[in-house]
Amino acid sequence: MKNPKLVVGHLMNDQLFVKSVKTSKHLDWLRQLDPEELVEFLAELLKLVTQISDGKKDAETLSVFLSEWHETALLNSEPEVLEDILEAEKELAAGGGKTWSLIKKEIGL
Repeated sequence: MKNPKLVVGHLMNDQLFVKSVKTSKHLDWLRQLDPEELVEFLAELLKLVTQISDGKKDAETLSVFLSEWHETALLNSEPEVLEDILEAEKELAAGGGKTWSLIKKEIGL
């Protein structure tokens, strides 16, 4: 299989510049992020890298950051899980669901 590619673009002086960039295979999960998520991921990554270079954050923070985004991408690859999450959010917004104290009581905590 060929290396995955990421298409990156930016707008400058009313001109759109687009480039295809090869990514390593272990970053293949980036394909699962929708465009808005990918923009958010890259913006947060740049901010975090800047904070690391300034000594305000450390490599462990970067590892956690990448892990959390990887989990988001995995969720995106499972449409039925996303549907379940949306259904649960609607149920909660409508006043449904169970309180945490009731759940703890039901499972004996």
